[in-house]
Amino acid sequence: MKASLNQPQPHNLREQVLQRISAMPESDVAQVYELLLLAEKIRLRAEISEQAEAEGGTWIDLPELIAAYRAQKRSA
Repeated sequence: MKASLNQPQPHNLREQVLQRISAMPESDVAQVYELLLLAEKIRLRAEISEQAEAEGGTWIDLPELIAAYRAQKRSA
């Protein structure tokens, strides 16, 4: 399932998404949650990869980045 980037987004996108999620059965909400986690992982991997490339391809501070990210998510 891949969304096309060429589709126009409504101005009230957040509101529409929340309404759709509110109307979903619980099993579908769980699937949406899993997809959100996957999207977050993909974004984070891309961000870390960009940082590693900027540092010459090293991943020296990867454990610290992961720990900081986890701490941020726990506090949210």
